[in-house]
Amino acid sequence: MSKLGTRTLLSSAAIMLGATAAHAQSVPDTVKPPAGGNYGSTSFYDGFGRTTEGFTLLQYLTWEAINTIDSYNGKPAVAHLPSGPHDVFVNPRINVYLSLTQISYTSAWHPFGGDGTGFSLLVPLADINFHDDPGSLAHLKTNGFNVGDLVFGPIYQSRIYKDHGRPLFAWRFQFLVLAPAGGFNRHDSINQGCGYWAINPYISTTWAPTPFIEFSTRFNYQYNFRTGNLALAPGYTNGQAGQMIYDNFDASYKITKKFELGVNGFFIDELTYDQTDGIVVAHSLENEVYIGPGFRYTFSPVTSLNVNVYLPVEAHNESVGPKFNMQFVHRF
Repeated sequence: MSKLGTRTLLSSAAIMLGATAAHAQSVPDTVKPPAGGNYGSTSFYDGFGRTTEGFTLLQYLTWEAINTIDSYNGKPAVAHLPSGPHDVFVNPRINVYLSLTQISYTSAWHPFGGDGTGFSLLVPLADINFHDDPGSLAHLKTNGFNVGDLVFGPIYQSRIYKDHGRPLFAWRFQFLVLAPAGGFNRHDSINQGCGYWAINPYISTTWAPTPFIEFSTRFNYQYNFRTGNLALAPGYTNGQAGQMIYDNFDASYKITKKFELGVNGFFIDELTYDQTDGIVVAHSLENEVYIGPGFRYTFSPVTSLNVNVYLPVEAHNESVGPKFNMQFVHRF
């Protein structure tokens, strides 16, 4: 399974108005981490990838209803004006509707004792709209409906360990490349694409200690490359988003032969500060934690559906709101 959830790409200048007025005026615009990433898009049994030759279709549908834009201190962005503090955004509402199609191919080549190698390509389509109330100090412009950045890369599926014939543990490694082919306008605050290249290796695991219980996680590292393809403040020519780690995690219990109920979540942590022309941008680190309920329904041995609800627990320098995700999997 592969990459892309949805995460709104906001102008750092707008978010950082939550700092003091003097600080906000001195901070140059910066390049933010990509809007596309697997932030909760995959969940139950993620470590069990296909081990026989053939194609797999994965279709994701996601709706994110963002209602808060937090600054670096984890609170809604506030500008400190001479007249006193004022909300940067008054009742902001960002709706993101995402359709994500992934085609994966598993080959018959099994090097190093593994269960399969392959390749996947992921193509997202997203519609983004923004509304706020009069009195907002900043207004965000979106580019509406467009294709997102392409994500692709090779897969290595490891050996599945078994307990008396029952699958017990499996893990998968994939090296993903994010190509800036998505809709992007350097003058828009919110885009489907990020406008630069990134690489994202991850490892996914599933442990099923009993026939009724499973635990899955997908741990990601992402390196974002420097770009000059942004509308930065006068005098600045390039920017680079910080390095990131993020993780999806879940636990589920089999209620019936086909239906499993669980809990799912994800976290994002930006490890290094964003930079503009090599200058570290203070207070630019992003992080967030979401958690919520979910379920899995198995239609047949080759077709299943995961449904996840994610509710925000904590966020810094991020747009925040409930997220609803469906993942349909079918092996041909």
